[in-house]
Amino acid sequence: MRIIEPYPVTEAMMVATNVPVESLPAWNVGTTYADKARVVFQTGIWESVQAANTGRNPGADTASEWWVRVGATNPWRAFDNRLGGMTTGGSMITYTIALPRTLNAICFFGLNATSVRIRVLTPGPTVIFDETIQLATRDPVGTFWEYIYTPFAFKPDLVLTDLRLPSGGTVEITVTAGTAAQVGEIMLGNDIDIGTTLEDSGLGIQDFSRKDRDEWGGLFLIPRPVIKTVSFRFSIPTDGAARVQKIMERIASKVCVFYAVDGEDPFGTTVAGILRDYDLTLTTGRSFGTIQAESLT
Repeated sequence: MRIIEPYPVTEAMMVATNVPVESLPAWNVGTTYADKARVVFQTGIWESVQAANTGRNPGADTASEWWVRVGATNPWRAFDNRLGGMTTGGSMITYTIALPRTLNAICFFGLNATSVRIRVLTPGPTVIFDETIQLATRDPVGTFWEYIYTPFAFKPDLVLTDLRLPSGGTVEITVTAGTAAQVGEIMLGNDIDIGTTLEDSGLGIQDFSRKDRDEWGGLFLIPRPVIKTVSFRFSIPTDGAARVQKIMERIASKVCVFYAVDGEDPFGTTVAGILRDYDLTLTTGRSFGTIQAESLT
């Protein structure tokens, strides 16, 4: 059982990207904006909620009296802690990110791409890591004919751990696709060992769709997001309980990556999301706990 605790990517860390920003005007202090006018301010898209909106800084409007943030700009949707909005580029999406502290993991979710390349450079600059991961995959098959007729697909998620991302260095990310490359979320962080995953861990979903029937029994469906839920059962040496407790307190209000096993995840337990519940029962020698996580939307 492991948790990747992300480090937030800020404007100061963004060295370069080729992802285009929406064709909206940047907010200008001297411009008068009409009701529902949209502007770009810092990493977000903001909408005016009143007419005659002049000289009011969107970032300072904490009460949303004049402006409301409707989402991240295209380059920053990959770092907004949501999977619903996709960063979209041409055949290639590139980011160069400065590392203010040492990290050891990079995660991608909601990929629509054929490959991902990671290059890590020290301040020299010296390349200390350069790897391209092909995303083509195929569902398990049982016969030769299934092998012939089962189409290839591309992995939507990728979790890379045991990396060396040194403080003061930079990481270059390249997401490549045949046409329009897309990615829902990119997370840089530290991989933390929690304990040994046990066999009675479980998977589930929570469906927010609306399902109604009329007076004659007719079915009406309104599709809405479905989130993934994972219940991890794990064990730890009891003398490590205080350490695990501090970790869970620290990540309780953060978006993290939760997963059960190193390497390829054959069980589908990897989830980028939030901690829903945590419990640890202390016993002599080894203690046993449960971590429940739910995915982003």
